[in-house]
Amino acid sequence: MAKVLIIGYGDIGKAVAIELAEDGHEVSALRRTKQIGDSKVKVLQADVSNKESLSKLDLDVDQVVYILSPSGGSTSAYKEVFDLGVRNVLDILKKQCPNAAITFVSSTRVYGQNKGEWVDESSVTEPEDDRGKLLLKAEKAFLAFNDKTSIVRFSGIYGRSNYFLKQIKSGTEIQKSPPYYTNRIHRSDCIDVLVFLVNKKANSESMAGIYTATDSDPAAKWDVASYLAAGMNIQCEEVAGLNADAKQNKRIKNKRLIDAGYVFKYPSYQQVYGESLG
Repeated sequence: MAKVLIIGYGDIGKAVAIELAEDGHEVSALRRTKQIGDSKVKVLQADVSNKESLSKLDLDVDQVVYILSPSGGSTSAYKEVFDLGVRNVLDILKKQCPNAAITFVSSTRVYGQNKGEWVDESSVTEPEDDRGKLLLKAEKAFLAFNDKTSIVRFSGIYGRSNYFLKQIKSGTEIQKSPPYYTNRIHRSDCIDVLVFLVNKKANSESMAGIYTATDSDPAAKWDVASYLAAGMNIQCEEVAGLNADAKQNKRIKNKRLIDAGYVFKYPSYQQVYGESLG
């Protein structure tokens, strides 16, 4: 069993912390504000963007999972978490536990492809916006820290609300041609992927540096919307008149994660939405 620090005790981070504790690991979690933790998780208070608050911590851990979300979608909010915060965390880890195995939760935002290309961990990363560039910079900083670092690039996380179902019901127009590809991963798989990787490291198993975490069905948005509309017996609205060079997003492969032994609970949106429509 390992001593694991979860940096970010939000929705996913808290669930990961509790599951790891139930597996027998000694788990602590870091968050900015005071909160009573689960009885099996020790909650620490510090702000990663505040070096002084971090310096007061006494860390003795084998693994770190960095799963912080910015306070908003602005570039400045991303800088606070993925630039200043990353530098501060790496500084304290270098001083107190330089051999800690790190798992950094990133995003498929680091890929800039938008013509329907298939991408995986070896694909070129040329983010389109500043937020993607900050994530990529953070990835590189963590990978340079030691050879025990793993980067997990999550695609769009769903399963926490029925937002897309509500869009279809309200008649939101959907791009049909050219197809706009969607990549998603269910909240339950997000949690299980992180637990899976932490456990592999605890067992000293061979690890890759980067994993893309997304389900096995990067379907066109029109196909997903049509499936939902049919299940609700309503008409799916189409966006007409798009140029052939309109953005098509990308299709992301998860082969490396599956080859490592991970089995998805929800390999396709149809399992999840089928339950919702059922």
